[in-house]
Amino acid sequence: MKVILKKMVMLVFGPPVKYIISQMALHKETNQKLHALEQRVHDIYPDEWRLNEGILQEVERVKKVLGLPDGLNTEISKNDMMLLHFINNGFSVEAAVRAYLVRGVSLLDMVSKIGEKRWGKHWEHHAGPFLDFASGYGTLERHLVHVMPARQIYTADVKKHGVDFQTEKFGVNGIHSSFVPEEFRPAMSFRFIFVASLFSHLPEDLFKRWLKQLWNCLVPDGVLAFTVHDTSLRYSSQDFIFSTQSEDSDSVVEDSIKNASVYGTTFVSEHYLTQCFSALGLTKERYTRYRQISSGLQDIYIVSKAPIQFDSIRFNVYDSEVI
Repeated sequence: MKVILKKMVMLVFGPPVKYIISQMALHKETNQKLHALEQRVHDIYPDEWRLNEGILQEVERVKKVLGLPDGLNTEISKNDMMLLHFINNGFSVEAAVRAYLVRGVSLLDMVSKIGEKRWGKHWEHHAGPFLDFASGYGTLERHLVHVMPARQIYTADVKKHGVDFQTEKFGVNGIHSSFVPEEFRPAMSFRFIFVASLFSHLPEDLFKRWLKQLWNCLVPDGVLAFTVHDTSLRYSSQDFIFSTQSEDSDSVVEDSIKNASVYGTTFVSEHYLTQCFSALGLTKERYTRYRQISSGLQDIYIVSKAPIQFDSIRFNVYDSEVI
């Protein structure tokens, strides 16, 4: 009965209707009631998404098309903002699950291509300890454990439930992070740190502090790769733009980040990042930028402590709508 109620309410009061209401600028009270109803539905829903037979068949089709392993864990937490991102942008649940899996494959492609460029064909045996920082609920990890030994994979996030979900479902190592960069003191240094969609949400002070802190968490020849929104997406000449708006802050998930002063939406120029790298003692030759690689929107920067060139990497482009 609860599942039926969830489906009925999401059908009638789902994200498309919420979007229309906001566009019509109806009374604040109406939006508050709508949000409260959405919250109640979320609270009674099981911890993981329950996929019907049709969606499960679509999952199997996607696995076959992309050559994903039979043992791929397709359990998705109801609090996973990556899946909700697609639903909130008008995707059906079936299309959202497909896009979610494709997103994970895309992240794995980035990690694999960077790893192979740095350590060669069998990079997965040399890139550990590997840290996926701000990893959410394991969009990448569910795929990465089929390539790299789980004991070499560390996942960190401020969302404790997300870290615990990954350690339980995927067998990786978990680190509960902090909103304060200087409080992040893992027991080891990492050979490869990957950060997808964190620096695209940080205010300027935290942006600089987290970049420095993660850089200091690398071994002497380690690699840091992270994604950002470039300011060109805003057609702006500014070097750093921060907005307090984010999908997470308006979400009904149990561990949404409500403090807009620490998590919003960020756009940053290459000139700004060059200055940040310079403050870390890096010359321009020590970083490589690839434009709009992540989701066709975010740039990825690869920075190395060793004098390694990361040019000429051919990342794959995935489109869930044509798979």
